Amino acid sequence: MIINLKPLRHLVMEHVQLTMVLKSLPYIYSVPELLSQTHHLIDKQRLLEAHINLRDLENLRDDVLCRLQSGGDAVELVQQFFSGVQDLSEELGRTIFSMASSASSLASSDPTLLVSAIRIIEREEYLDTETFHRSPPPGRPKCWRESFFRALEKGVSERLLESGLDNPNVSPWSLERHFQGLQDRLLGELQAASSILAPCFPPHYELSRNVAIMCHRALSHHLRDILSQDLAHPCLYSVLRWVMTVYSSKDLMVLPDLSSEVDLLELGPLIPLEMMEEQLNRFTRSVRVCLSQWMEKALEAEYTDWFRDQEPERDQDGFYVSSLQQLIMQMLSENVQLAAGLGLTLESRVRNVAIHEMDNCLLWLREALVKYGIEHMKNRTAPAYYIPYLLATINGCAALSSSLSYLQPESQVDSPFRKAGPCLQISLDKTQKKACHLLLEELQTELQPLYLQIPSRLWLLGSDTIHTIRDKVEEFSQNLFKARAPACQFLLVQTERILAIEYVKALIHGKLVCKNPGERLLLAERMSGDAEVLSATLGRLGLGDSSLCIPLILALQEMFALKDPSMLSLEVSGLMTAFPDISDEHVIALLELRGDVSRDIRHGVTSMMQHQALLLPQDYQPIFISIPVPAHTPPFCLHPSSCA
Repeated sequence: MIINLKPLRHLVMEHVQLTMVLKSLPYIYSVPELLSQTHHLIDKQRLLEAHINLRDLENLRDDVLCRLQSGGDAVELVQQFFSGVQDLSEELGRTIFSMASSASSLASSDPTLLVSAIRIIEREEYLDTETFHRSPPPGRPKCWRESFFRALEKGVSERLLESGLDNPNVSPWSLERHFQGLQDRLLGELQAASSILAPCFPPHYELSRNVAIMCHRALSHHLRDILSQDLAHPCLYSVLRWVMTVYSSKDLMVLPDLSSEVDLLELGPLIPLEMMEEQLNRFTRSVRVCLSQWMEKALEAEYTDWFRDQEPERDQDGFYVSSLQQLIMQMLSENVQLAAGLGLTLESRVRNVAIHEMDNCLLWLREALVKYGIEHMKNRTAPAYYIPYLLATINGCAALSSSLSYLQPESQVDSPFRKAGPCLQISLDKTQKKACHLLLEELQTELQPLYLQIPSRLWLLGSDTIHTIRDKVEEFSQNLFKARAPACQFLLVQTERILAIEYVKALIHGKLVCKNPGERLLLAERMSGDAEVLSATLGRLGLGDSSLCIPLILALQEMFALKDPSMLSLEVSGLMTAFPDISDEHVIALLELRGDVSRDIRHGVTSMMQHQALLLPQDYQPIFISIPVPAHTPPFCLHPSSCA
């Protein structure tokens, strides 16, 4: 029975639906006119009226579709008939979204229109929410608020980045100008959002906060594009400076007028941390390359200057000076200062680079000094100003020493950012001493021919060899006094050491052998006279309290003044106490000068020395280690003295 009534039930339903449609026909007939009228209202920007008509049309369409309650040809026919409603909705949406791209200017010129657009969005948001838990009608949800904000962000981004960087070979000047423009436009966007736009929006839109997020996002993408280019070192610094200091400064995102609405912590970093780390490493590598190239050119120019036929410059005190070290220090300091403006992390990295480059520079300078000395030894008349340029280098190192603490401060020793690196003061001392040793080698080279006459028969008979040596030392010392302290004192002390070394070396390498007690006494007297002349010379050099040269000569003189050779062991024992680094080979070579020392006495002396071997005191400066001993005489060659 129920099965037989089923067709009847369908028929009744269709009848009811058609009845409802017929009742709606007067409204349906007005749809085309209403569509046209609404289009006209949209064109005239009478948005609220247009939205009212749109809602009427949507309600009519939805009501008819709801009454039909089934698919089929009828529903499809209704949807086709009302298709213009959806087009109208999209047109109104496009009109509203187009306002978003120029919202700031619209808020200034016609805030009512913008407020109307926002009210429409609010109504559509409410309708989207109503249909969330049921089957939505056609075109729902519209999500106009999200679309409006997307359009707003697009407009913000376009205005913010209206002046791009199309030139891949961007210059530091153009980049700085670009960033200044960015800064001005960013401030304009944020201030407009806060003072002009925000009053047109409901508070829950948090417009100032959202515009800040939009700007932040646009800048982040833009900066990544810039950093993806092969930027020169100054350009890379400009980008990092803007990101790390300018953007988060009181001149921009922490501006007092904005600080209550813009939260930098919420915005996060402009550049992702991984990318920022990569850029910091990139900048550090760039600094190292620039410093290395600059130093290489400066050092090459300095080495070329050493061979000029023109003496180096002098300072106000008359000392020869080299500007190289100070120029390099200035270059390094400027780079460290620039990096310090971008934070402790980058400052520490650049400081480490500067330390290593300074160490490389000093190493190169030492190598250049060695080459300079070799070239001079080939022809001792060239370069023309060999000694003045050595003095200029010594004084340059002295001046640089006072500046090293800036690059390598003691406070940085335990810093977590500090990497293990070279000690610049040690490297600088090595460089200065290398120049000092070349200067002293020049003195030693001039003295060595004079010392060949000590000892000799002519010397024993009263030659003025020691006076010639004195004159040469005093003449050369005028150069030493042109070195600034403490290098000057070092040079003077080393001069005394050279005098002692060359004197003892002359004694043990000489061919003289005393033939009788008279010659031994004369030898001792000549040594005493030499010690007196050298003592006066050292006194004029400011080394009156000599603890090396004069005591050493006088101690050796006692060995020759001794009349009884059997007492030599006692004399040598005292000599060992004063100069514990003397070897038995040195003593035997000195004893050969006496000409009366038997094999047994020599054996006794060497045995005593082996039993009395002393440890060198910590503050003792070895002297005999620098004095070579003559080669051993072959066993079958007897010395003339042993054949007496």
